[in-house]
Amino acid sequence: MSEENDVDERITDVDVVVKAQAIVNRENFEAMLVTQNLWGHSEVGLQSKRAAMTMLSTKTGMYARIPLLCKADSCPYSETCQLLPYDLAPQGEYCPIETAQIEIRAVGYAQDFDLDRASFTDKNLINEIIGLDIMLDRCRALLAKEGTPVLEVVAGISQQGDEIKQPAVSKAWEAYEKMSKKRDASYQLMMATRRDKKDNGENKEKSVTEMIAEAVAQEGFMDVEQRPEHLKEE
Repeated sequence: MSEENDVDERITDVDVVVKAQAIVNRENFEAMLVTQNLWGHSEVGLQSKRAAMTMLSTKTGMYARIPLLCKADSCPYSETCQLLPYDLAPQGEYCPIETAQIEIRAVGYAQDFDLDRASFTDKNLINEIIGLDIMLDRCRALLAKEGTPVLEVVAGISQQGDEIKQPAVSKAWEAYEKMSKKRDASYQLMMATRRDKKDNGENKEKSVTEMIAEAVAQEGFMDVEQRPEHLKEE
């Protein structure tokens, strides 16, 4: 009997230890939730996250990942870059042309869509639109380099070893069309085009009847019928 009692006591002690450790683990987890360190960041990671939150809260911070890093002569758009000939390409930094374009577009869209009062969803859509604007500019740079939307591409090799070429639409042009359609779709979601505004009742042309009714109201004309004195009923 004494051996059985010893076993029971040891099991009870193990349960107590396991329970105590579970409580400590739960308290540590709750402490992590209180400090909002959901991702388990180190102290350096937490400080970096706070810096990122500050950056993203700025008007242009949400677009920080859009611009390319400048590669100077190695950039795929170097042939149309107007900064390279003047030794103004800051290699390793964000492309100054794209950052300038982003800031200009951010200001313009902020005015169009009243960004200060826009919803979170609207801000995300504006972010996507600006990204598509930059992609379209990159496509334009490639098209300017190619000079034509239709290129001669190698379709095969003849038995004599000569290249067989055939005309094909430029990949840059295909990408441009795709990006343009995506941006137009985002514009429609934001009701940003003249057509959208017209369909929504804005800028709607007034009919002749509506204009006459407004003129009557403004001039204070009487609704009752006016007749000459000699035609009035006695």
